[in-house]
Amino acid sequence: MSDALEILGDRYSLPILRELMYGFHRFTDLAALTGAPRTLLTGRLRRLEEAGAITRTQYSQHPPRFEYHLTAAGADLLPVILTLKEWGERHTGDHEAKTVFVHRCGAALHPVVTCGACREDVRPGEFVVEDGPGGGHPAATDGTDH
Repeated sequence: MSDALEILGDRYSLPILRELMYGFHRFTDLAALTGAPRTLLTGRLRRLEEAGAITRTQYSQHPPRFEYHLTAAGADLLPVILTLKEWGERHTGDHEAKTVFVHRCGAALHPVVTCGACREDVRPGEFVVEDGPGGGHPAATDGTDH
């Protein structure tokens, strides 16, 4: 998770990705919608591109202008952005939804985390931490509750 936060853990990276998911691809739109200063936005876009979350495509030669699009890695962040939006509406002073997502079934979309194998909702205390290939997390090695 630390590696992901190095890329996404600043004030503007997730809002940039959110706006790309909403269909806004041009620098001027991203600057206006995220409120990011232009120089800062340039750096964040460059970092997201280097991380493989977005691609940059030139759409004008004179002057040079670019559009930004999500890669598959960037699109994989959809659940993160949806659940952060839901959490913010529930647990911050922002209880009124600024946007409502409607699923293709016609219902308002409220994301949940589910187990990919059994499709049950996942809640705290309903899973265990085990070492993965990178290993080394204390919760996975000492066998105690944390």
